[in-house]
Amino acid sequence: MTIPGDMVNFLLIGSEDAMQKVFTAAGWVKVDADVRGTVLRGIIESISKESYLTMPMSPLYLFGRSQDYGWAHAEPIRVVASRNHLRIWKAPFEIDRQTLWVGAATHDVGFDRDERNDGITHKIDPDIDLEREYVEKTLTATGLIAEVAYALPANSLKEARTATGGSFHSDGRVLILKLNAAVGGISARSSNQH
Repeated sequence: MTIPGDMVNFLLIGSEDAMQKVFTAAGWVKVDADVRGTVLRGIIESISKESYLTMPMSPLYLFGRSQDYGWAHAEPIRVVASRNHLRIWKAPFEIDRQTLWVGAATHDVGFDRDERNDGITHKIDPDIDLEREYVEKTLTATGLIAEVAYALPANSLKEARTATGGSFHSDGRVLILKLNAAVGGISARSSNQH
């Protein structure tokens, strides 16, 4: 049985190295996908920003597999209950011979009951467009984004529920960010020539 999860709300075009560099430059922290003991450990360790940010995310599936990367970002003052986080999957196809990364970003705003198992889970801000805009703002501020665009897919998702039972809404647009070609390492002009 397939249970809906978070909405795909952004795409990144660029190499894996460039993708990692832009998130790191924007202050995002890589998150593990192992969820054993996540909530309890998160509550206990949430006194530390780093501990809370790196608290594992549950796996969500796209292209038949769990996310390739999870990233988190938080405001220092609101660490305990608030965390911006996203999952990214490498698409099984390329765009103009470049890697396509498909992402789902949400903003944790507290804790809620997980309708699947009556456990505790994060509650997300139901206005997920705000999180899409947050991703754009933090990544473009690095100067490592070459192009920004939006697409409105046919039959775009406007309202849905998460895997844990929370609801969310969107205008349906998907953010598209193209990374600067030189971000991923050596550019075409760079060589060992002096």
